[in-house]
Amino acid sequence: MLFEQLPLDIAMEPPATLDNFVAGDNEEALACLKRMFATADPQLVYLWGESGVGKTHLAIAMGLQDDDVPIFNEQRCRYAVDDVDTLTEEGLDRLFALINEVRVHPQCTLVMTGSKSPADRFVRPDIRTRLGWGAVFHIKPLDAEMWTVLLTQAKSRGFEVTPEARQWMKTYLPRDIKTLSHLLSEMDRELLAQKKAAVTVPLLKKWLQKKAMDDSGL
Repeated sequence: MLFEQLPLDIAMEPPATLDNFVAGDNEEALACLKRMFATADPQLVYLWGESGVGKTHLAIAMGLQDDDVPIFNEQRCRYAVDDVDTLTEEGLDRLFALINEVRVHPQCTLVMTGSKSPADRFVRPDIRTRLGWGAVFHIKPLDAEMWTVLLTQAKSRGFEVTPEARQWMKTYLPRDIKTLSHLLSEMDRELLAQKKAAVTVPLLKKWLQKKAMDDSGL
């Protein structure tokens, strides 16, 4: 059976923090966010890149609470808005107001994310200009670093991931370290139940098919 790339509806755990973000080539962005968290400098940061590179992880670590654009509240210091490029005109209006409020409150910060660079002119000019008021970082995908971390996690749990299974995961599963890390946690339980010591392609396919059936109620 051929698998399409699977979204895997798996909850992110542990909670997303700056300390458990695997930076790879994004060390400069991570250092900036840590400084921002500690000192509110810079006040504004825009992170852009493809899906699955960790932008939402960083936004959660920096104050993301829901999918909507929050209204400024003087009792709150940290704000984050995910997926700026998907906002409606009403959402963009709220973002415009939020950016302006954060700018006049020096103790406050706002992290924004999107799939495109401001240079792509993907959003109306008043918002695009403000995305560049602070720091802008292209969040790059992990590759070797992610698999080093994942294989180390597997080894620490006492099992291995066969080369064939690793290649299958790279081809068919999201390249999202949180999703894949949680999958390995599930595989650990599956291996213990079956008294096996390695994640293989047949084991992955069987587990994913079972999960799909369980989720559909069949």
